[in-house]
Amino acid sequence: MRYELKGNIPQYCNEKEEEASLVNLLENVNFDSKEIYTHYKTKEKNLLNYHKDKKTSLLNFPELVIYNIIVKIPAEYLQKYRYLCKSWHGMISSNMFIAQNFIHSKTELLILVKKRSHFKATSLRMDEKEFDFKLDNFGLARMGRIRSSCNGLLLINDPKIEGKLNVVNFLTKCKAILPQCPSGCPHKRCGVALGFCPSTKEYKVVHIYADGFGYEIFTLGCSDNNWKCIPGPFKEPHDRPFNLDTFHWSDPVSIHGQVLHWYVSSKEYVISMDVNDETPRKTYLPTLGKKIDKKRYSLLEMGGYLSFVYNVSNFQIDVWILKDFAAQFWVKKHSILSEPVNYTISKIPSLPNKYEYSLPNFQKLVALASLRNGEVMMFKHENFKNDGRIYLYEIKHMELKMFKVKIKDESIVVPHRSSLVCWKSESELLPR
Repeated sequence: MRYELKGNIPQYCNEKEEEASLVNLLENVNFDSKEIYTHYKTKEKNLLNYHKDKKTSLLNFPELVIYNIIVKIPAEYLQKYRYLCKSWHGMISSNMFIAQNFIHSKTELLILVKKRSHFKATSLRMDEKEFDFKLDNFGLARMGRIRSSCNGLLLINDPKIEGKLNVVNFLTKCKAILPQCPSGCPHKRCGVALGFCPSTKEYKVVHIYADGFGYEIFTLGCSDNNWKCIPGPFKEPHDRPFNLDTFHWSDPVSIHGQVLHWYVSSKEYVISMDVNDETPRKTYLPTLGKKIDKKRYSLLEMGGYLSFVYNVSNFQIDVWILKDFAAQFWVKKHSILSEPVNYTISKIPSLPNKYEYSLPNFQKLVALASLRNGEVMMFKHENFKNDGRIYLYEIKHMELKMFKVKIKDESIVVPHRSSLVCWKSESELLPR
């Protein structure tokens, strides 16, 4: 009986057919993460005693069984239990395990509420069994503005030093401080995001605040610790689709940290960049058969694709996804129609009776984010920015439900997935 590594996951090798069947069974088992966590929380002392007394050893337990269970436990639990024993620590700290554990992590929405000179973050997670969510505090009590999330890492404004950006993993307590960008931007009205290049395994920060200056790109862990500048995205001033007096760049929509998309107030296109080749290009919007109103659409990540959400009328919202980025091929995924929608309201004692059963005007709903791998969409009503009213729409069952949380005018919503990515020095962020 032996173990060996094949491909990206551990494989259990044995000549006996019955043991091979066991492997196939284990690979298809879905483990309940909460149940596993509860089990190990109650049995932690026993496990420690077993190791101290050397009565049992995890080394005698099939490695594949241990791996398949642990890899599906949420990262926030593993961060604590990685120190349970040396073998667990070695397994959980490996790059392969961290990458596979991240695949099982679920998206949460970080809701940032501005508090004078700082932000407070709340985590919103969808309930796995009911059409509801849970709210928890996230990060520090006084935070800078979170700009983007990539592989569990957050790009965030330094709360104490204006113009400074940091890359942080609050779970593993790791932090990388970026140097001031060449443009001297204070990072208040600009577009910036953290990206990841799969081919080179590099993390990059891409920043733009004035297209005349171009893009500024910083590679984390680089030896010279400097930004580089590239031109773009418009060759001539008259190419701009926006008015310089009223437009300012916003943070892009990130697709797996690999492709970034910026809204540029255009009826025809958005500006995109593949982090791998660092070349800005136009991504044309879907053809609707009529002119697009640039004030009636939103861009967001949805199930791993760029989504174009268009408010067609008071009774209809169309959802498109960019199925093929290279070919610029759009697919209409869904139309949200008011007539068949099952409209419900969470219990809000302070809500006036006139709103109790009134379906919102679809023309006024602004798409903020998606959850459950694109199965649930979040909207806010532009007439009620100050009372924190949001709507969640479940596509499969066509259910629209209203809630009340702290989503106000200056609030920011950032999709995020936790991971165990960590480093001792910034140079470790570069591939080896």
